[in-house]
Amino acid sequence: MFQAPQIAALTALVTGGLVLFLARTLGPKGWMDVPSGRKSHAHPVPRIGGLALLVVLLVAKALGVLYLGLSALEWSVVVGLAALGVLDDRFNLRARWKAAAGVLVAIPLAAAHSRELLLSGRNVTLFGLDIPDHAYVFFPLLLLWYWGIPQAINLIDGLNGLSLGFSCLVLGALGLSTNSPLGAGSAPLWGALIALLLLNYPKARHFMGDAGSLGLGSLLAILVMDRALLFHRGLGFWLMAYPILDVATVVAIRRYSGRPLGQADRSHLHHWVLEHAGGRAWLAVPLLLGLAALPMTRDLPWVHAKAVSMLGLGALVLLALWVFVDKAILNPLSAFVPRKPRHAFLNEPSGTQPSAFLNQGSGTHPAA
Repeated sequence: MFQAPQIAALTALVTGGLVLFLARTLGPKGWMDVPSGRKSHAHPVPRIGGLALLVVLLVAKALGVLYLGLSALEWSVVVGLAALGVLDDRFNLRARWKAAAGVLVAIPLAAAHSRELLLSGRNVTLFGLDIPDHAYVFFPLLLLWYWGIPQAINLIDGLNGLSLGFSCLVLGALGLSTNSPLGAGSAPLWGALIALLLLNYPKARHFMGDAGSLGLGSLLAILVMDRALLFHRGLGFWLMAYPILDVATVVAIRRYSGRPLGQADRSHLHHWVLEHAGGRAWLAVPLLLGLAALPMTRDLPWVHAKAVSMLGLGALVLLALWVFVDKAILNPLSAFVPRKPRHAFLNEPSGTQPSAFLNQGSGTHPAA
């Protein structure tokens, strides 16, 4: 007789196996990411890993083996942003169009959750300061969250396994911090994430694509808001500190340099760390994930959890400032994407460039 842990493990193995099968079978049939001037992988790489993940999750939900506590509206936002990512992967949408579409998808959810917060009478704080409980305050903040976090997860999807590893950290920290782990109902999600991570680290053999990063980003944004806010009023920021600071750094560098926000460059934290790690992605990814994990300890049941989280946030802020000074002031040319002819990448053996480890699977977002 199988017990709950064994059933959960078996479910995770099955869903992970399905993700691997779909990604490896369907990807090479046309959904390929072809190297170009700003995509530094050496050979065409399939990029429907994220789409395979979401398809398997939806099938698992329909079969009743996946339960994350999301409403129909919340699932529609996840599917809507994933569909936007599919269009972006196929047609290379303009950054402003994709941003506008993301806002439109997030509006109904932000409105619904604003109303729920007002009716609940629950206080929301950030850094110990109470946020006024008014629809004119809650709605724009929630809209920014449900639009911005998926975009931020999309933008950190530039190094092999970084966004997938970060997603696993968020799910783990969310369960530990709120004393309410997602439980056996989340086994398909864990199985799918780990399977896709195996395809992307240390060497990317199948990119997640914008469909995966936007869909997964919206799922994380909803889970954090739904579960963390019930227990800890400001925990969402600490869980998402890394992508928030990364995007803030990119915006600051581009603004300071007078470049459009939608212009592709190499000003992300992962670009800087990879450069200073000698192009060794297997080293850069654990370093970044370690820094990202420290602020997440904010509400863990440890004696020094708050001190560790503050030190971690301080380290991330210092890194962001360092990257800003380097990329915007000291070495501004290092933020530009080198323009090489396509054949230069296709003719070079894999791994001959330090930047060959950059996962440009999403490929179409401004910071790829």
